[in-house]
Amino acid sequence: MRILSKYIAKNILASTLLVLLVLLALYTFMDFITELDDLGEGDYGIGSILSYIALTMPKRIYELLPVAALLGSVIGLGSMASQSELVAMRAAGYSLGDINKAVVVVAALLMLLALLIGEGLRPVTEQYARELQSVAQTGTVGSRSEHGFWTRDGNHFNHIDRINADGSFSNVAIYEFDDNHRLRILTRAARAEYQDDSWILSDVVQSTINEAGVKVRSVTHARWQSQLNPGMVNIVVVPPEFLPVWDLLEYVRYLKDNHQSVAQYELAFWSKLMMPVSTAVMVLLAVPFVFGPLRSAPIGGRILAGALIGIGFHLFNQSFQHMGLVFGLVPWLASSFPTMMFAGLAWWLNTRVR
Repeated sequence: MRILSKYIAKNILASTLLVLLVLLALYTFMDFITELDDLGEGDYGIGSILSYIALTMPKRIYELLPVAALLGSVIGLGSMASQSELVAMRAAGYSLGDINKAVVVVAALLMLLALLIGEGLRPVTEQYARELQSVAQTGTVGSRSEHGFWTRDGNHFNHIDRINADGSFSNVAIYEFDDNHRLRILTRAARAEYQDDSWILSDVVQSTINEAGVKVRSVTHARWQSQLNPGMVNIVVVPPEFLPVWDLLEYVRYLKDNHQSVAQYELAFWSKLMMPVSTAVMVLLAVPFVFGPLRSAPIGGRILAGALIGIGFHLFNQSFQHMGLVFGLVPWLASSFPTMMFAGLAWWLNTRVR
């Protein structure tokens, strides 16, 4: 029986890999066409575009894995059913439960693959891809706004205009308020570099504001103590969905300590936890396509139905998460509800299989 389980798992994994390669080739070509719009901007040439696309492939694999798992499982099991291999297995005493166990093994392997790509490979390559693109186009590491970005550090509100390729800041403004929310000190610096757990400001102009008036002084260098560190700068540059869970947790704690909104980052955190589960659910949905109501349909019809369900899940999952963010739903519920709904559908359909 172990030989048959390995044979089923091998067929499903081979079909999943084939579907993933086809989808990846399609989306890579579309990404290449899209990037050609920025060709010639700065030093952004064909070589930079190809490097950028290569670095973003783990992101595409991660996004396409649930749909590829569903279609690959449908194709793998469907081809075995069309050649009467599954019928012969069941006639030899290999039960439907044994087939489901083989499918569960595949689901577990794909969950592990999703975790490795999502938490190990994807964050690193996505960060390099964005840095490469931004440096090639503008000469600086792009922030999430063309007007720079803001951070809060206790009673300090900080504005950084640019993040340079070496991790330093350009044109930094630090607004320090007292406990009565009155601006007391405004510090401007042309540059900030991180050294020995603090930032070294260069070409500093500091304005002290009190009841007597405004006092301005200039210094060449000054030390800036802040919770913001280069690791958190990467979080600001890269959208939350591309970050590993440990960076998300660290930044959520930082935002909570400074009484800032964390909904977007908590939603990204729970979405990343649910992604491997979604891949497994898609694999389990394939069994009813072979033994359920569609067992008499041709393989093309099964693939079409699987594609519609996979695409439907992807769209519903993305839409529900965005609606949850807009309407203030609990982040774990907004992230898990679509997956749990399709998991319930997979369980119900499997119970009806004979």
